[in-house]
Amino acid sequence: MNKNKEKLLLGGLVVSLGLLGNSPQIVKADHLAASHLVSGNDTKSNVDSQSPIATNEGNDQTNAADSDSKDQTTSLISVPVISTKNNENSDADAKAANQKDVPPAVTHGENEQQKIATKANLISSDSNGAHLTYDPDQEVATISGNITADSNDVPRTISQFFLTNKPKKIVIDGPLAIKGSAAGLFSDLNDLEEFEGLSNFDTSQVTNMASMFSNDKNLKSLDLSGFNTSNVTDMNKLFKSCSALTNLDVSSFNTAKVKDMSTMFNLCTSLTNLNLNNFDTKNVENMNSMFYACRNLTALNISSFNTAKVTDMSAMFGMCLKLSNLNVASFDTSSAEQTVGMFLYCMSLNQLDVSHFNTSNVTSTNGMFAFCTNLTKIDVSHFNTDKVTDMMEMFSGDSGLTSLDISNFNMDSVTSSDNMLNGLAGLNYLKLGAKNSLSNTGLDTPGVWVNVGDGTTEHPQALKDKRWTSPQLLTNYNPAKDADAYVRYNAAVITHYQDQVGNQLAPNDVQTGGLNTPYTTKPKDITGYALAETPANASGSFADNTITDVVYLYKKAPTKLPVNPNVPSKAADVIVHYQDENGNKLTSEIVLSGNVGDGYTTGAKDLAGYTLKSRPTNATGFFSTQTQDVTYIYTKKNNNPSVNNPTNSSTKPEKPNKQKKPTRPKPQKAVSKQHHVKKTGRRSQIIQHSTIKSHNLSSTSKRTNVLAKTGESKESNFMIMFTGIIVTGTVAVIGWFTRKRKEK
Repeated sequence: MNKNKEKLLLGGLVVSLGLLGNSPQIVKADHLAASHLVSGNDTKSNVDSQSPIATNEGNDQTNAADSDSKDQTTSLISVPVISTKNNENSDADAKAANQKDVPPAVTHGENEQQKIATKANLISSDSNGAHLTYDPDQEVATISGNITADSNDVPRTISQFFLTNKPKKIVIDGPLAIKGSAAGLFSDLNDLEEFEGLSNFDTSQVTNMASMFSNDKNLKSLDLSGFNTSNVTDMNKLFKSCSALTNLDVSSFNTAKVKDMSTMFNLCTSLTNLNLNNFDTKNVENMNSMFYACRNLTALNISSFNTAKVTDMSAMFGMCLKLSNLNVASFDTSSAEQTVGMFLYCMSLNQLDVSHFNTSNVTSTNGMFAFCTNLTKIDVSHFNTDKVTDMMEMFSGDSGLTSLDISNFNMDSVTSSDNMLNGLAGLNYLKLGAKNSLSNTGLDTPGVWVNVGDGTTEHPQALKDKRWTSPQLLTNYNPAKDADAYVRYNAAVITHYQDQVGNQLAPNDVQTGGLNTPYTTKPKDITGYALAETPANASGSFADNTITDVVYLYKKAPTKLPVNPNVPSKAADVIVHYQDENGNKLTSEIVLSGNVGDGYTTGAKDLAGYTLKSRPTNATGFFSTQTQDVTYIYTKKNNNPSVNNPTNSSTKPEKPNKQKKPTRPKPQKAVSKQHHVKKTGRRSQIIQHSTIKSHNLSSTSKRTNVLAKTGESKESNFMIMFTGIIVTGTVAVIGWFTRKRKEK
C-alpha cells in the first residue's frame, strides 16, 4: 500500500477513535483567570502589585471541565508564565516583606533547604491545604499538605503551578493526601524527569486518576508501589505519552473499581517492560487505545484480563510494532462494539488466536488486523458480522497472510469495505461465502484463482469457468453460485485423469513453477481402466499467470479371468428328509456337507410298508451358502398280497404283512469328497461326489469314482448280477473255443 493509503488509514483512525486529546471539556491555561496562579498567599520577591502577568487577555472561564467527565484531560496548553525578573521600581520595604513571607522549601537536606529558603526569587503558593514552592535555580518544585476539597479545581490549581514553573523534579515532602479527583495533577510537564517521595502521597481516597502523568515526555522512572488505587474508577490517559519511561510496574494497583482504561499507556513509546500482573478488569468498559504505540514492548502479559464488559477495544494494541506474541485467550468480546484498528501495525506478531472472539455486537472492524505483516493465518471463520457496517482495510497490508476464510461473513449491512483485502501478496487460499461482497475490497494479489470445488486444496477441481485473476474475481464473483474455496497460482500445470466422456477418474495433480521452467507429467494406474490417449502437452514449460491443463484419457479395460482359482469356502448343509404324505418323519435325515459350488446327489430309501410317491426336483444340485432341504415323499403300500406281491405257480407266496429286511445297510451321514472340476458349456459338470458310509466292504474291492447313491431297488441289483453272469459265461465260452482251435 502506498503512503497516501497509509495516511488515509491512520488519519481515519485518528479521527474516528479520538486518539488525540480533543475533548470539548479540555481546560486550557489561557482560559483560566490569573488569580488561579497567584491566589491565596502567593508571594514573589521583587514583584510589586503593578507587575504584569503574561496572560491572554479577554479569555474567560466558561470551559471549566466537569469533574466527572470521562473524556477529561488536562492537556494545559498556552500556559501563562509569571515573570521572574526583578522590578527595578520596587522599593526595599516591599522586597523585605515578600522575603519574610516566603516559606522554606524542602529538598534534599537542611543546607540545601536553607539555601533555597533565602533565595530572593523563590516562588511559593498555598492552595486548599497544599503548600507548594519552586526553586528556579534548582528547577525543583516541592509539595506537601492535606487536600480535602473534592473538586477538579484542586488538582487543576496545583497543576497550573507546576506548568507555570516547569520543574525538572518534583519532591513530595511529608504527607500529601488528596480526596476525590487527582486528574491531570502532574500532566503536561515536558521538563519533568523525576519524582522524589511518591511514597508520601496518600491516594486511598482518590477516585479519578485520569491524565495524572500524561504527556510527561521526559519522565524516566516512576515508583508507584505505594499507591492505593482501591477507590479509583477512572485511569483514562494515566500515563499517556510518557515516552521516556522504559520500565513501569503497576502490578500493585487495585483496579477492581476501574471502568475506564482507555489510552492508559498510549504512546509510551520507550516502554520495554510493563508489569500488569494482578490487574482486575472485570468492571472495565473502555480499553480504547490502551496500549497504542507502545512500539518497543516485545511481550505483554494480559492473561488475567476479564473483558466481559468492554465495549470499545479500538486500537487497543495498535502500533505495538515489536510485540511478537499476544495471548488473548482470556478475552470475552461479547460486549464489544468497536474493534477498529485493534491490532493495527502489530508487525511482529507471528501468531494470534482470535478464533473464539464473539463479534455479534461489533459494528466496525475498520483496520482491525491491518499491516500485521508477519501473521500467516488469522482464523476469523466464526466471526459474526451481522451488525458490522464498516470493514474498511480490515486485513489491508497483511503481506504474510497465506490463507483466509471469510465465508461466514455477512456483508449485507456493510457500507464500506474499501481495501479490505488489499496488499495480501502471500495469500494462496481464500474461502468465500454466500453473503460476501468483493467489488470494493481491493484484492490485488497476482496470479490466477481456481476453485477447489469437489477436490481438495492440494488437488482442486479447478473448473474452467471459475478461474480468475484478482480483478476478474472482484468483477465476476456471484455469491449465489460462486461461493467456494479458491487457491491461487502464479503459474501451474493441472493434470486431469478422465474417461472419454469427461468423467473424473482420479484426483487432479497440481505442479507449480517459475516462468519457463520445465514440467513433466505422467499417467496413473486406475483400476478397471486402460490409458487411451497421452496428451501432447504431457511435458512442457510453465507460463506466468497461466494455468496449463494436461488431460489423460482412459477407456474401460477388458475383464480378466483370475489367474488362480478362488480358495474354496465351506457351504451350508444339504439335509435329505424322508416323509409320508402328511409330513410325518419316516426315518432319520441325511446331512450332506461340502464347499460352495460343489455338486451333490441324493437318492430314495427302501422303507418297509411304503413306496416312493415323488422324487424331489432338487435331488441333485450344488452346495451354496444357504441350507437346502431335499424331501422325498412316500405313500403307504396296499396290504393285498395279490397286488403287492405277484407270484407264479412255482413260487411259494410269502406270508402277508411280512416284509423282507432290506439287503442294504441303513444309510448314514454322507461325507463329501472333492475331486477335480471341469467346466463345460453353460455350467460346470461335476466330477466330484459325495460318498455315503456303508457296512464293511471287502479289503480287495476298489473304490469306484462314481457318485454315491442310496436305496437302490432289488430289481436293479438282480439285473446287474444277471448281466454279469451272462457276460462272464460268454467270455468263458469264447476262451474255451480259442484254446481248442490252437490245440488242433
